[in-house]
Amino acid sequence: MCLFGGSTPTPKPDPDVEIERENQEAAEKAKKDKQKQQNLADKVAASGGSGGTTVPSLLTSTAGGVGYYNETL
Repeated sequence: MCLFGGSTPTPKPDPDVEIERENQEAAEKAKKDKQKQQNLADKVAASGGSGGTTVPSLLTSTAGGVGYYNETL
């Protein structure tokens, strides 16, 4: 009588089924990546680009650059 014997080994999966499963996973990943890119593009388009958070230039703004820029240089 064997109390701590190993379980029966699991059969090897069919190579054709394994290849089909990998192909399906790759297709799902590609679809998900494409959807993620599309969502990102939609968000950027909806926000109107930079969103107005850029810092104005010290040299070209209306009062900027005073003390930094000397026209005689």
